[in-house]
Amino acid sequence: MAKKPVAFFAFLLLLFVLAISEIRSVKGELCEKASQTWSGSCGNTRHCDDQCKSWEGAAHGACHVRGGKHMCFCYFNCPKAQKLAQDKLRAEELAKEKIEAEKVPEIAKPSPDLSMPYPPPF
Repeated sequence: MAKKPVAFFAFLLLLFVLAISEIRSVKGELCEKASQTWSGSCGNTRHCDDQCKSWEGAAHGACHVRGGKHMCFCYFNCPKAQKLAQDKLRAEELAKEKIEAEKVPEIAKPSPDLSMPYPPPF
């Protein structure tokens, strides 16, 4: 008799775990894409969000600075693999930007005047 309640609760636990895993997979990931309909500088995230939702069918939108430009980006639901690929590309872009920012121009050293005798006389 005691085995029936244990089996019932085990079944409920299994059902609960499956339900949670389905909820998580439905949520998905968000992929970022520059807006195709926004023109000019993006200074108002709410306007960008509204335009991304209504004109491009995105989950939401936001203004961000990329490459020194204020741009509107739309966020769409996408598969996890696509999100990982996009994150990898973004990381590579950030690494390139960091390398460019860290580059210090080399100061040219004056070349020695070979016409003068060394050491110069006093």
